[in-house]
Amino acid sequence: MIVSYKNNRLVPAVIVAACITFVYYLIDPSVENYGSPLPDWRSQNPQAAKTTAPWGTKPTSTLPAWTEPPPIPKQTEPSIKPTPIIEPNPTSSDSLSPSDILLIMKTGSTSLYKRLLIHLSTTLSPQNIPPENTVIYSDNNQTIGSFRIIDILANISTQTKSLPDFDIYHQQPLYDSNNVYVEAAGVDGDNYGPAGGWIIDKYKFMPLMQHAGTNYPKAKWYIYMEDDTYLFLDNVLRYLNGFDWRQSHYLGSFAGKSDVVFAHGGAGFALSRGAWEKTFGKKEDLPGEYEKYTSEHCCGDQVLGYALRESGVKFGENNGDGKFTWGFNPIVHWRFGFSRWNWCVPLLSWHKVHNRDVARYFELERKWKGKQMRHKDFFEEMIASDLKKRQEWWDNLSELFSVSSGNKENPPVPESSHDLGLWKKGWESVEACERACEGWENCVQWSYVEDLCKMDDKLIMGQGYAPAMSERKTALKRTSGWLKERLDKWSC
Repeated sequence: MIVSYKNNRLVPAVIVAACITFVYYLIDPSVENYGSPLPDWRSQNPQAAKTTAPWGTKPTSTLPAWTEPPPIPKQTEPSIKPTPIIEPNPTSSDSLSPSDILLIMKTGSTSLYKRLLIHLSTTLSPQNIPPENTVIYSDNNQTIGSFRIIDILANISTQTKSLPDFDIYHQQPLYDSNNVYVEAAGVDGDNYGPAGGWIIDKYKFMPLMQHAGTNYPKAKWYIYMEDDTYLFLDNVLRYLNGFDWRQSHYLGSFAGKSDVVFAHGGAGFALSRGAWEKTFGKKEDLPGEYEKYTSEHCCGDQVLGYALRESGVKFGENNGDGKFTWGFNPIVHWRFGFSRWNWCVPLLSWHKVHNRDVARYFELERKWKGKQMRHKDFFEEMIASDLKKRQEWWDNLSELFSVSSGNKENPPVPESSHDLGLWKKGWESVEACERACEGWENCVQWSYVEDLCKMDDKLIMGQGYAPAMSERKTALKRTSGWLKERLDKWSC
């Protein structure tokens, strides 16, 4: 055999080509490199498939898709649908820990730098929950330190993205590219950004629950919160430990709209793995099915509640009874009405909180670590010392009963014991209003302005007007008072 110089060059090339071909057939190029790919919920809807890229593939839009892996351990054999993990009869020794749940944080581009950052060093900090048990969803891919923020709207259908609701979604990157800041922090370059961030927020609920359950199949509970929510995680875990995560549970603060009972998103809520398997686990196209419904309704939490109900998962503690229970609170602490009905109930969350609130709550929660915190405990720790017997230029939001010069002859009265003579004179002065409250056995606070006396059997902190505020010159002086000594009757 004659071996020429030309043959010597040809042999290596043939070997390399063979190796490349062999490696190509060993690799499935359809599988993404970040664990379980997002399910192709368009696969059973050919018409929708024509207008959008499926979950887990790069969208046709020029906006970035989920190119970063979520912070969870990769599965050894990625699959589109995780293996069901429903098992009967939990043992009495089961005890939830942060490593058993997935804590979901939802934020948005226009609020991210105003609200999210404080949570990174408190709610989502490693001392509170392992990083691999958290995920942050938004409407724009971001990275802040070790935290990856996922654009959960990236794979919404092209048809839905063409709606006016998504104008802000398309506009937001333009602010970034023009070096405009949207956190409105009071420094040069500030801008509030495109208006209406809440409009696209409703589109996030369905896809984020689909994504969370698909990529975090080992979680026993999916606990949802927003960037203006604070969850007392230790208390929430204690609460959820009373339910079987293998069964269908959808728990939170009662809300109702469009003939749907659902968990209020701002208060935070919890969905068991059993509930996820019964809904998103059985229908991988669920987010796509409800895009049109979402566009026609106001709120993403209502849409999620409706979708869950249609799949057989109802809101409520007692097998989906839909009844209100205390704990997850849709308002902030200083607007909350502490009462004999919630006084001894565990505190699970506050909503519409500010950064200062989050920092204070976190320190309080650390102090109570390992112990159950009730509404009573929070009040005594955070509010009681700030309430005086009487405070001028303060509104404690009393509202249950009102007595004024206009209704003094026949004012509304409580059914419980009260002094009618003092009651009818409550409108005359601050002192008269206070005496009227003292004459009603259930009264714990009152407020007075001009000729209007208001009394309540709930205790609310409210807000005051600082001396430098313009309201001191433009509003009538309101005086509020509290009868804290009567709280001793609210026994636990």
